[in-house]
Amino acid sequence: MNKTKTILKPLFYRRKPRRSLSLLQKNLLKFNLKNFLFDKKKIKKKKKFLEIGFGYGENIINLAKKNPKKVIIGCEVYEPGITNLLKNIEKENLKNILIFPKNIFILLNKLEQNSIEKIFILYPDPWPKKKHYKRRLITKVFVNKISQILKKKGIIHIFTDSEDYLKKILAELLSKKKFLWMDKKIEKCNKRPNELIKSKYEKKADIKGNKKYYLKFKKIC
Repeated sequence: MNKTKTILKPLFYRRKPRRSLSLLQKNLLKFNLKNFLFDKKKIKKKKKFLEIGFGYGENIINLAKKNPKKVIIGCEVYEPGITNLLKNIEKENLKNILIFPKNIFILLNKLEQNSIEKIFILYPDPWPKKKHYKRRLITKVFVNKISQILKKKGIIHIFTDSEDYLKKILAELLSKKKFLWMDKKIEKCNKRPNELIKSKYEKKADIKGNKKYYLKFKKIC
């Protein structure tokens, strides 16, 4: 008998907190998160942005304040980051943020085709060791998925401070003929877009003295 071949998809890996969650963080996840969970019914007929791996949520808060009429969907599995975002949503009294605290591929399968205006992927984990390359987010499977949910002329912002990952990102996005690299040259990728702010991870890159790359792609078909 022929064995059925299993096709493995890349995972959106859950990073373990360095320390246990505090009682406040546990309560935020237990009682507050449910008020902001992603629900397809809440986004119907609304213009939408998606941030994948929002970290501590600085950019999502910024986007929500600048775009009050749009729904900002954030996907993240790192619980301390989720709790930090929850605190700031309530502090700023924002009503246009929805959180998906699970694997990104589950969310991508829930979103309608051609429904997202902009996608933000800011400093995805580069997994620098070769044995961990399979854990990287941006792969052919992932690019195929986001090309389906992004609207025509929709924009993807990807930031990285890893030169090795930069090459992989460009290879994957440009192999898909649906995307146009708007900067066209690496030398033109050193200026952060005005609509985005400096996150905690970018500040870490600054401390390390890492060179940062701000990539922008447009879906052309």
